[in-house]
Amino acid sequence: MLDLYIPANFFYPELPGGSLQYSRYAPFLRERGISLTVFTPKRSHHVEDEVEFQTVRIVRKTLPSGLDALRQQIALIEYAGEAALASGKRRIVMQPIGTFANDLRSLASMWKWHRRGIPLTRHFTQVPEAPTGGLATVTRARLRQQLTLSPFSRLLMCSSEMGRAFQRASGISAKRIEVIPNGIDQTVFHPIEPTAKPALRAALGLPGEGLLVLSVCSIIPRKGVDLLIAAWEDVLQHHPDATLVLVGSNTVRPTVGNPEARSNVADYLEAIRRSVAALSRPDSVHFAGEVANVQDYYRAADLFAFASLQEGLPSAVMEAMSCGLPSVLAPFHGFPGPGEEYGYPERQFVPVSHDPASIAVGLRRLLDSAAERERIGADATKWIRDTQQMSHAADRLASIYESLLRK
Repeated sequence: MLDLYIPANFFYPELPGGSLQYSRYAPFLRERGISLTVFTPKRSHHVEDEVEFQTVRIVRKTLPSGLDALRQQIALIEYAGEAALASGKRRIVMQPIGTFANDLRSLASMWKWHRRGIPLTRHFTQVPEAPTGGLATVTRARLRQQLTLSPFSRLLMCSSEMGRAFQRASGISAKRIEVIPNGIDQTVFHPIEPTAKPALRAALGLPGEGLLVLSVCSIIPRKGVDLLIAAWEDVLQHHPDATLVLVGSNTVRPTVGNPEARSNVADYLEAIRRSVAALSRPDSVHFAGEVANVQDYYRAADLFAFASLQEGLPSAVMEAMSCGLPSVLAPFHGFPGPGEEYGYPERQFVPVSHDPASIAVGLRRLLDSAAERERIGADATKWIRDTQQMSHAADRLASIYESLLRK
């Protein structure tokens, strides 16, 4: 058995970003001889010091008060490293996820465990911005990025574009980059017969009549929900019985630790509520909040919309595609190229720009044509089955971890 130790600022029950992905990977990795242990802070709402969630062992550590997110992560890395040495096991890989800034303060800690023979990997979930400024400024930024990534034997990227962006931003070798499919479990995310949708909508408290547009994302500024709302009035003029369902956090989540960021999110949420109230049919927008059964919302919907401005590679898009939904997608920073993770424009999804008028046109096009929805949705499901299945991701990860231990 190979042990993967994951220091993470947040894990169950919060499960943001990479934490959610690895909680889904865990059963598939266990089938391949890999067990996951997560080291995370113990917070006031946590009762137990150690729990198991979806085959993941979660160890909650009481940290000194007043630590910022980066210092929390460094402390968790130290706990994970000490636990690895105390266990006496030789088959351990450490992979921090969560808040982990490119900060030189963390460099000594990472190299400490690297030198003690524990392979280190990082799984990135955001595409970096290219450094800007004069030649000297850009050079310093690239060198800093190279230095802070130097302890990691492999850099795991969830998209090809993310790998290219890291090479542009830091000049790191392509040999250290591994592109891993996000991994979609098609036993969970799959289409249902149209005749089953009315009963499912009733169970979810959604309107039984009219077409349903779904978007799955936290309501925060970079997710572009304001663009969807701005486009929605145009949609209502042509499809007055349509419903827009927003699944995802609609509060200031505890994972938003920076006071300025919390204030920005709160202001954005208030602006969204005002925009919805100003619609000709405010009741046509349904805020579902965070849910444990997101797959049911995909199956209940007729199409999917995503207008985010910056991402890594959001699983929500591929989950929707896997469930047979045709998608209207705006190309966020880090968007895959044609034929990469999301497939091809006009075949597996409808491309639009970050403009409410363009989004409205894309939505109306699919709302107007059942045949178009069926064609694109079927192509999307097949694409995910062929390229992004969970088994593909688990096989790749297992192969990488084993290769590091052999070295």
